[in-house]
Amino acid sequence: MNTLIGFDFSIAKPAATIYSNNIYYFYIWPKDLIDKNEKIYKDAGIIINKRNNIECNDIVKYDIINSDFLSDMIINNLSPFINKNTTIAFEGSSFNSKGNVTLSLTAWRYILIYKLSKLIPLDNIYTFAPISIKKIAGCSKRGTTKSDMIESFINMPTFLGNYIRKKENLFKTKNGNWISNLDDIADSYWVIEALRSKMCF
Repeated sequence: MNTLIGFDFSIAKPAATIYSNNIYYFYIWPKDLIDKNEKIYKDAGIIINKRNNIECNDIVKYDIINSDFLSDMIINNLSPFINKNTTIAFEGSSFNSKGNVTLSLTAWRYILIYKLSKLIPLDNIYTFAPISIKKIAGCSKRGTTKSDMIESFINMPTFLGNYIRKKENLFKTKNGNWISNLDDIADSYWVIEALRSKMCF
């Protein structure tokens, strides 16, 4: 079976889920990750690729330098899974997204897509609207939150979902919120499931 890669791409904490030979692999590229959470994720089998952005006072140069660096890092880390038969999907920006941060995020994502298109056919790269991802997760009703996406994810039959259910207290903060990066992992998983649904895998 062809390898599938689903991205929840962001500037600060991108995540990817890989589905290959009926096995799920989970990757994150956090800009900042506290030591406690790093240990929690490592113990859960999540592959952590920590990075530091290169500082630059010029915002345009900053975006170009760091998006190029992050794209190369992601492609290098996922190289065992990337070939001409790999199929990749991203969660796109919502229609009401606006502002400089959204413009930067879109630019960073497209630089990664461009570099990936040099390694796999562009026809093998998809983008799904956020509402499509939420529908796959069963979380498209008005008022649903990132927490609902996570809850749906951990109830799916993956090793990570099973692990989180057993050790749920580790993955929550003192005020009951899920720890940072877990929402990105969950979203990248649902991108994979959207792709599998579209391609009938």
